[in-house]
Amino acid sequence: MKKGLLLLNVLGMVLSLALPVREAFGEPKRGGTLTMATRKDVSTMNPLVRTFSTDQSIRDLIYEALLVLDESGAIKPQLAESYEVSKDGKVYTFRLRRGVKFHNGQEMTAEDALYAINYTLNPKNGAYGRSRLALVEGAKVADKYTLKIYLKSRSAAFLSALTDIKAFSVIPKDSIQSIKPKVFPVGTGPFRFVDWQVKQRVVFDLNKDYWGQKPYVDRVILRPIRNSTVRFTALRAGDVDIIERTPYEWVKQVLSGKFKGLGTAKAATSGYRALFFNVLAPPFDNKKLRLAVAHGMDKKTMLQAAFFGFGETADQKYPNGHFWYVKGLKSPTYDPAKARKLLKESGYKGEKIVMKIEKGETVEAMSTAFQAQMKKIGMNIELAVYEYGARRAQIRSGDTTVDMVGGGYYADPISTYRSQYMCGQDPKKRASNWSGYCDKQVAKWFEELDIELDQKKRQEILGRIVAKINDDVPVISIGFVPRFFTFRDYVKGFKTNSSGGRFVWGGGGLTRTWLDK
Repeated sequence: MKKGLLLLNVLGMVLSLALPVREAFGEPKRGGTLTMATRKDVSTMNPLVRTFSTDQSIRDLIYEALLVLDESGAIKPQLAESYEVSKDGKVYTFRLRRGVKFHNGQEMTAEDALYAINYTLNPKNGAYGRSRLALVEGAKVADKYTLKIYLKSRSAAFLSALTDIKAFSVIPKDSIQSIKPKVFPVGTGPFRFVDWQVKQRVVFDLNKDYWGQKPYVDRVILRPIRNSTVRFTALRAGDVDIIERTPYEWVKQVLSGKFKGLGTAKAATSGYRALFFNVLAPPFDNKKLRLAVAHGMDKKTMLQAAFFGFGETADQKYPNGHFWYVKGLKSPTYDPAKARKLLKESGYKGEKIVMKIEKGETVEAMSTAFQAQMKKIGMNIELAVYEYGARRAQIRSGDTTVDMVGGGYYADPISTYRSQYMCGQDPKKRASNWSGYCDKQVAKWFEELDIELDQKKRQEILGRIVAKINDDVPVISIGFVPRFFTFRDYVKGFKTNSSGGRFVWGGGGLTRTWLDK
């Protein structure tokens, strides 16, 4: 076995996850109950089913994965303190952390991890993580604390699939068979489950035997409140201590000082926004016309029009500072004079271009701003608004010229980029490559990126891919829009991750939050 890509040891992990809360917020205090308003309730007690969205965020308090991502997107140890990869890249050996206890006092072993994997792989169980483990041929226990996973083929993206509970969390062997109504099976996480009252609250207490850095608060209560205005009202009234997904108009007023005693935590890159062209049909099969649009776009103004002044411009799908961000990338910049010159060179003579868009406040606001900017450079854009389902059907069939697209980024660049730019997709049945873009060299680089295990080499390959895509302009990255948590001013130490969808994550969240009251 080749010791490739060996992860940091336990001390390195603890140091990387321990945020400087003392310097930023004062000396943390222990104890107390933190009440948080969420937008949804948990939907099922099975920890391996529906492991995404609000279910994932809530279960993150009590369950853990083999690995975790830090704030920059780098892979760090969690329940597995190290791993080894075979020379052919198809056998992964995970050394599990010793002495980790489940909430019932039972010690975690490789048998428990194997149980979770096998349950997830069984198609009869409906586990969400099965798609993430699609390349897994099988797994076995090598010894009490060692697990081997065998892949059908080499994949550099495999490790990133194990960095959260979407793939699977480690739970006691056979625990799913004994699930009781409204009771979670035990996990290894920083909090332990206490009670669930449907559509009212979920209660968690501090796990006093937690193997890592223990949370500061004794209890967390999550209250589902779907309406965002009602959530904010509950916060102002003191009924809850913190809320997620605060509407931008309220955040604006909190930051202006209108609402005293409130603070915010910003997830700056929670939502990615871009403009895509149909490159397989006129008029945007013309690269010069696409470049004219790129130079005629004022990205900042577009974001301000839709998101109350919030948002950061971007030239790629990963934000600056992320592990997979490509530095030194050359991208078209806002230059109306150059846009008009390219427009003339493209042969465009003022013909009307119908831009079909999805009905929605932010999409319509951004599109209206885009329409005005294109008018200034001499392009005649007409907007046509459709309901969500109808618009998606049009896009899949190729019935589009130019449109807005949202989304996000994943732990690994293969998942983030390849589906959007892969060749071989039926242009009349576009599942993800909405622009229809296909470049044989880019496709070859994707193949290399998929099997290369050296991270520095992968960064170099990704740099070539993103540079080529930006030069061909099938898609123009506009920027990232934030998501906000808002809290009472006695709530200290809370820090959200970049996506803003996680309550507990590798760099903080509710595990580093304390109450100054």
